[in-house]
Amino acid sequence: MDELSPVATALPGYGTSSLPWTSQPSTSRPYLIKIEPHQDSCDGRAGTQGWSEVVVQGSFRWAGSNEALFARVDSGLSALGWNRTRIPGTTEAMWKKRLANGSVATTELTPSPLGNPTWEFVAIAPPAGRAATGC
Repeated sequence: MDELSPVATALPGYGTSSLPWTSQPSTSRPYLIKIEPHQDSCDGRAGTQGWSEVVVQGSFRWAGSNEALFARVDSGLSALGWNRTRIPGTTEAMWKKRLANGSVATTELTPSPLGNPTWEFVAIAPPAGRAATGC
């Protein structure tokens, strides 16, 4: 989580009341949450027990253009060592970073299904231990 949570600093409104850290996601207001890894089996079957992914997730408002948002977030993430992966012809953006343990974390920025001007952001890193299977 220590390597993943700084991604939030690249988002518009970070550190202000317009993008608060909370304990639950919301469909009606901007938020940021951290989801620590936990033991899970996903399907409840024997032998599938393992750790869940590490997640930082958020939703925020942005009234500017998609490219202006991508450039702003890219500037912040690049400073943290993330590399943008272009997705031609979409309204999404993706970044990747190799973490200290050798795994690769991914961030995605997508328009919210709730409509403009809301955006969804998720950063995911694989667990350090054995991952849950059967999910």
